[in-house]
Amino acid sequence: MKKTLLVAMAALALGTISSQAQGAVYSQNIVGYVNTVLPGGGAYSQIVNPLNGATNTVEGLVTTLDSGDVVYMWDATNNVYYSATYYGGPDGFLTPPNDWYDQYNNYTNSPTVAPGQGFVISTQSGTQQTNTFTGTVLVSNSIPLLGNGAYSLIGSTAPIGGSLGSTNFNLPLDSGDVIYVWDSAANAYYSSTYYGGPDGFLSYPNDWYDQYNNYTNAPVINIGQAFFYSTQSGNNSEVWKQNMTLPQ
Repeated sequence: MKKTLLVAMAALALGTISSQAQGAVYSQNIVGYVNTVLPGGGAYSQIVNPLNGATNTVEGLVTTLDSGDVVYMWDATNNVYYSATYYGGPDGFLTPPNDWYDQYNNYTNSPTVAPGQGFVISTQSGTQQTNTFTGTVLVSNSIPLLGNGAYSLIGSTAPIGGSLGSTNFNLPLDSGDVIYVWDSAANAYYSSTYYGGPDGFLSYPNDWYDQYNNYTNAPVINIGQAFFYSTQSGNNSEVWKQNMTLPQ
C-alpha cells in the first residue's frame, strides 16, 4: 500500500499542491466561512471540506469551479485515487447534474465530500483564486480511520489550524502513526512519525521523528488543509473524535 501511495504522491508532485486557508470566521449560531486559496494554472491543492455545507458536493462547495478543473478522490479501501473532471458552468458544454466526466470518460455527477474528508483539486484557471466554504461549524464529529497502516486523507471538521498534537485536533495518536503533509514551497510531501504516548519512547514536545530521523514536534497544518494519516493499529476500529468549544 505504501508503494501505491508514494506513486500517487510522485504523480501529484508534477504540479504544485498547496492549501492555504486565509481565515475562518464563525459566530455563536455556528455558521461560518473558510477562505482557501487555490493557486490555479493546473496546480494541485490538497484541501478538506471544513464545514457542513448546504450541499456537500464539490460543485456546491467549490464556488470557483471552472470547466476543465479536475478533482481527485482518495479511496482508502483500495488505496487509489479516482478522478472526475468538471465540464459545466458558463465555459463548459455539459449541464447539471451530469456535468462531469469520470476517469473512464463516462458522464457523472459531482463528487460528494463529507465534512473532514480530504480531496485534491487541480484548478485550470491561469490565476490564483480564493474559494469560500460556507456552512455549519461541526463542534462535535467522528471520522472512522482504517488501521493496519492504511492511509486516510482527512482534515479537521472544525475551522482550526495549528499543531496536530494539540487538544483542538485530538487525533487518536498511537506510537508509530505517520502523518504526511504537503510542503508547497518544496513541492514535496514530508512525513512525521509519532513515538510518544504510553507505548512510545519519546516525550512531549519532541515526541516525533521527521523523515530524516531527527527529533521534532508535531506537524502544523493550515485551516482547511488535508493530510494523510497512516494509523498503525491492527484493526479498523480507530475513530478520530473532535469536540470543539466555541468562544463566548
